[in-house]
Amino acid sequence: MAESSTGDDLTLPPVPLATGAVVRLGGADRRVTLVELVVSTEDGGELRIPLEHHHGGWWPPADRTPAGP
Repeated sequence: MAESSTGDDLTLPPVPLATGAVVRLGGADRRVTLVELVVSTEDGGELRIPLEHHHGGWWPPADRTPAGP
């Protein structure tokens, strides 16, 4: 995400936010195809930031700028 001089902007660390490729739902293993960070704002807005799968981990977007709605 864009850097802020005030320090108020939400930033994501340059580390994987999750690892793995399988999740157990209802007793069955399911392959993970998408991991997103969902950000809710005080005005009821929602921003979905899809993570990128690299080297077994789910990372913040390389450009750190979430896609628009």
